[in-house]
Amino acid sequence: MLIPLGTDRLPPRRAITTSVLIALNLLAFVGMMVASKSGFSSLEETLNTGAVSRSAFRPWTLITYQFLHDPGGLGHIGFNMLFLWVFGQAVESRLGHWGFAAFYLVGGIAAALAHMAASPAPAIGASGSVAAVSGAFLALFPRATVRVLLFFFLIGIYHIPALWFIAFYIAIDIFSQFAGFFGRSNDVANAAHLGGYLFGFSTAIALLAIGILARTDLDALFLFKQYRRRAEMRAATREFGSGFDGTTSSTPIPSSISRSDVDSTTAPPPPLLDEHAEVRRTITSALRQSDTDAALAAYQTTPPGFVLSDADQAELGNRAVAAGDAETAVKAYVALLERRGERNTGPGGSSDEIRLLLASMLIRRLARPKDARPHLEALDDRPLSPEGIALRDALKAEMNDA
Repeated sequence: MLIPLGTDRLPPRRAITTSVLIALNLLAFVGMMVASKSGFSSLEETLNTGAVSRSAFRPWTLITYQFLHDPGGLGHIGFNMLFLWVFGQAVESRLGHWGFAAFYLVGGIAAALAHMAASPAPAIGASGSVAAVSGAFLALFPRATVRVLLFFFLIGIYHIPALWFIAFYIAIDIFSQFAGFFGRSNDVANAAHLGGYLFGFSTAIALLAIGILARTDLDALFLFKQYRRRAEMRAATREFGSGFDGTTSSTPIPSSISRSDVDSTTAPPPPLLDEHAEVRRTITSALRQSDTDAALAAYQTTPPGFVLSDADQAELGNRAVAAGDAETAVKAYVALLERRGERNTGPGGSSDEIRLLLASMLIRRLARPKDARPHLEALDDRPLSPEGIALRDALKAEMNDA
């Protein structure tokens, strides 16, 4: 069993909508129990009224079923809320609070329609909506990693690519759904899960393609574009040659440009070698292979001023935060901000958001308020969101009290 604990895509601001949705689900669960204990409404009556079903369809149940869970235990609601918390925060950071709320509810409706198309049985639970969120996460952050608790032959916490993790659960739903067609039924709405995954992934891709969501070099469309460019380059190389095929060490120099005619005093100097090329390759390779420990260990030995590309530098900081290594995260984010200079946007989010996260770690995790001061002062005249302004002011108060 794979239980997700978190991802390396931490949101730059508080995930308000995700928290509210979790609270509403928990309130509905507790309210259902209280109503049953008080005799106001039995569990069966509540579930029959709110469940979505093809045979007894009522329009409002497309919404109400998303907030009802199996009263027989905490497993159903517990797993759904855990998955929502792990993947919902990052997706909300891209869609915005209200956009994420609408996406979550419509994703649940799409999942209900898929379930009703496949089965006449009633369905309850947020798993279809959560599957939509997971599908969107896969489209927006395909190179992310998930920190999981593994219960199998080995027990421990591991970091695995989000693509593998989500694909694993999709494969389970596909297998279970086809097994149901052959008479091996279960009490899980697998078709709702698959409908949610399909809705979430396709909708996120569409929002990226038409420009409603800003493109980044971390989303699935960017990876597809990279793959297509590599394919075109390979095809061009096969057809026209690499551009170096006709140049060898034995190629004669034209007589009009003999070696003796070259003025060594005016010849350009040889290109400077990157003295940190080896450690740079080590870090980037570890990031591509989702080996967080190796990437952080290599980065911790680098000298001041060492910096990767914006995307890799931002990913390195995110990995350090997810691993609980505040010192390394601060070093990575500071280097990223220095590299950007006056540019406020780029991979990993805006510089304003990174400064907020950086100041928060310096004050709350490392007890270094003096180091946080210039970052907070730089945000005084920035057009932050209401949540960003509130966080900035709270951090300033904590800094002054320190």
